[in-house]
Amino acid sequence: MRTLTLNHDYSDDLTTFLAKLADVAVWEKLGSDASAEHIDPDTEMTVRTPMPKAELPSALAARLPTETELVEVYMIPGDVLGDEAEIRMSARAAGVPVEIDAVIELHEAQSRTKLTAHAEISSSIPMFGAMIEQAVVPILEKRLSERLHRFGTV
Repeated sequence: MRTLTLNHDYSDDLTTFLAKLADVAVWEKLGSDASAEHIDPDTEMTVRTPMPKAELPSALAARLPTETELVEVYMIPGDVLGDEAEIRMSARAAGVPVEIDAVIELHEAQSRTKLTAHAEISSSIPMFGAMIEQAVVPILEKRLSERLHRFGTV
């Protein structure tokens, strides 16, 4: 298992930021298909993003379907008391023997939101799992960093 930690600051207050995360249109502006299921008071957001084979290690890309997509599921809290919130996220892609589980911590200070994402990346392949994890972590780090940056501009 590999771990990854990402940080980003946003100019939105916590309530506004959470509303953006739960907005299908915002995800679509970022190039993903999204659907929301409201589980009072929370929102379960399912986000599907194409994964171009060119971004994956060639040994892995050769074994994947033509149109591979990353499927992320976020549980976004609807009621937040105070200046902190936590989001749970899991992700996987069909044909990719890797799972991602993350906790996203949000803290508001001076009407700005600070995000810290702690992700665990694990592979279910015996013996070769560590090599697959090692190859996938830099790709995920790059994609997630870019998304976090772009999320602040929508």
